[in-house]
Amino acid sequence: MKSFTAWVGAYFTDPNYPSMGLSIVYLKVIRLWELKKVDYILPCWLCIAFLSQIAYILVTNRRLHFIINMFQTGFFHLGLAKIALYYYNLPKWMETFNWLSEMEIRQQNDEHLKPIVDRYTKYGNSVSWAYLILSYSTWVFNYGENLLMVIIQMETSHEIDPTYITFFWLWPTEPLRGRWNVYPYIILQFFYAFFTVTYLLAFNVLCVSTMIAMAGQIEVLSEMFRRALDTNSEEEQYRNLITCYKRYADILFMQKNLNKIMSSILFMYLLVASINLSLVLFSLQNLKKSSKLASEELVLNLTVEVFYFYWHGHQVMHQSESISAAVYDSDWVDKSPEIRRLVYIMSSTVNRKLV
Repeated sequence: MKSFTAWVGAYFTDPNYPSMGLSIVYLKVIRLWELKKVDYILPCWLCIAFLSQIAYILVTNRRLHFIINMFQTGFFHLGLAKIALYYYNLPKWMETFNWLSEMEIRQQNDEHLKPIVDRYTKYGNSVSWAYLILSYSTWVFNYGENLLMVIIQMETSHEIDPTYITFFWLWPTEPLRGRWNVYPYIILQFFYAFFTVTYLLAFNVLCVSTMIAMAGQIEVLSEMFRRALDTNSEEEQYRNLITCYKRYADILFMQKNLNKIMSSILFMYLLVASINLSLVLFSLQNLKKSSKLASEELVLNLTVEVFYFYWHGHQVMHQSESISAAVYDSDWVDKSPEIRRLVYIMSSTVNRKLV
């Protein structure tokens, strides 16, 4: 078991991207790395499936029912928005990946910075593994309950309650009867759900891995500021402070890029999560025992997922607020007036909160 775990860990590790190894390998596995034309076929198919659901709402007599159904399955559909934004922002993502990995690899050679990088690398990959396992387990549990109810209804009453089945391709029409009509449709629904969840999790893990890596780089910068004046050469002290400030400018640039990439989709996520939680909690008392258990598990997972995003976003904010204090933690007291003045200027200009 240990050797298998070690093999899996080694496979999902990329030495070129220390703290984002799992995220990058995951992108490679699902064909979102070094994109070719053939890699666009599956996302396009999923988009057509989604648009067919919109078309179904327009022709059905139960519009309200299916609109609510779309909100309840909103996380599947949100995966399509996330993958579309990933394609659109791919150059910015690649710029971020390369910058973070270049910094981390270089810092591995510094005895003072290496422990910080190693800590964030281990933490980031551990959190990503935990999140993927939890999310796929939740999907299997919820989708498994849904599939089981469909099979039971099909084999007992030979007719399916539309609540348990997604509606696309404008087929089959209601009511849903007959094994050869329902079971192929269920298989189609399974692939749609599985691939949209896979893309959705790729974006989620990517976002949080990047947040963790950015928090690590900000902590590294704080350590660089603290040690900037640990030398007797005034010229070297000046050069160290300028190097730190240039690094701060780079972090500001990357944070601005990441804010553009992530903010809109995270706001959409918060909106969908809030609506879903409200719908699930509202309908909880009317559900059957198995459905109630699945819904309670979904509520717990949504709460954990929201925490997963915003806790790590807060880590970036917290670390950014510590940079100014780190400048004053340097050994500036007995330095020349020019160096002390530079320390004062830098401390007052690196106090921006990064969100």
